[in-house]
Amino acid sequence: MVEYLPRSAWNARPPNGGPGNLTVSRVEGAVIHWPGTGSTSVIHTKAAVASALRGWQDYHMDTRGWSDIAYQVAVDQAGRAWTLRGLRTQSGANGDTDVNERYGAILLILVTGEQPSAAMKATTRAVIADFRRIYPRGTAIRPHSAVRPEPTDCPGDPARAAIARGEFTPGHSEDDDMTPAQMQELKNFIEARTQAYALWTHRQLRKDLSAVVKAYALDIKNYERQTDAADAARAAAAVWATAPNSLQADGPAPQEPAAPDPNADPGLSLPDLDPFPDAPADEASADASK
Repeated sequence: MVEYLPRSAWNARPPNGGPGNLTVSRVEGAVIHWPGTGSTSVIHTKAAVASALRGWQDYHMDTRGWSDIAYQVAVDQAGRAWTLRGLRTQSGANGDTDVNERYGAILLILVTGEQPSAAMKATTRAVIADFRRIYPRGTAIRPHSAVRPEPTDCPGDPARAAIARGEFTPGHSEDDDMTPAQMQELKNFIEARTQAYALWTHRQLRKDLSAVVKAYALDIKNYERQTDAADAARAAAAVWATAPNSLQADGPAPQEPAAPDPNADPGLSLPDLDPFPDAPADEASADASK
């Protein structure tokens, strides 16, 4: 719901008669205007807007001979809505009598080259929504240059472009207010983030794969060590089994080794293969004397 500043907020003069109210069944839509001062000095403060409105009213009444300031409502860059003639009173801003009977008139307080602010667009959408509640058939939103019989650049290129993009249409979201350059910038950002994420994922996978390879290599190494020890023990047992009986007098032949414990790291264990366990005493003494 729009909060309209009253005419007293800008110290308006009383109207001098006027054309009366619009006929609901005839209204086709709202027309967007700007002051067209040719200046680049912005009009942003509340005091500056009120002063400008008084000046335009003086010009319209005293120079042009109209009954009042020509527009129905004004919207400034801060998003304030100012009551001028009011939404129900026919404007004098659109051109000839026929056009003024078919369209309302909303003034955007913009100067040359100035872009409408988000606040201005939001309030204008709300004003147009109010306009449509009064005039259900009045759904069109047009720049002044599209309806005036004589050529005009009103309401300026920035506002005209905003109208074409639907930025003054009720229900429009500011999230959609993106230029082609902004859309390309967003696309580039998304692509860059996607590539960065893909690279990060690739690096993480490489780290995980490297850890798996290292663990596998360690398992293979442990397996080979355990298998080599078992094979060596089996070979020693086989040699002992083929030794002469005289070499086996002190004990039984080595047994087939049990399966190695996969969690252990057994050392190489071989049976005592001393070929001369019972050396003669005199030979032992002779050896000791050398």
